[in-house]
This record gives sequence, C-alpha cells and structure tokens, in this order.
Amino acid sequence: MANLFSKNENLEKSAPVVGSEILKLLNASGGRTISIFDAARALRKSNKVGAKSLYNGILFLYSLDVIEFDEPYIISNVND
Repeated sequence: MANLFSKNENLEKSAPVVGSEILKLLNASGGRTISIFDAARALRKSNKVGAKSLYNGILFLYSLDVIEFDEPYIISNVND
C-alpha cells in the first residue's frame, strides 16, 4: 500500500508544497477560480510535478477546507 507521506520522497513533490503552488496559481489568476487543467499544465512545466503529486496537493487543500470544486474548476475558500 502506498503512503501519502514518506520520508524517502522528494519534498518538492510533497502535498503541502504542491498545495502552496496551487494557491500561488489561484492568486496569480486574479480571481478565485482556476481550471484544474490549467493548474496541471502550469505545475508540470514549472516544477515537473506529476499527476499523483497534483492529486495529493489538491486533496491536502480540500481536507483543510481551503479549496472547493465545481466540475473542472478549483475554487478558493480563502478570503483576502
């Protein structure tokens, strides 16, 4: 069974780090929403983050009630 957090994995691909990158993308978008496809494309280009890391980062933010989903969009719950 795979572990969500492991001491042997690269920290740059950990759920909290990827989650913070997703939040930066949300802030840079100028609104409260971003397409999950745009987020995946941007993270793949900049950090070489794969689908599993993106999935774990989104789950991390969702479990903290920082984001919500509306079909293909990630919506921020954080008020500035």
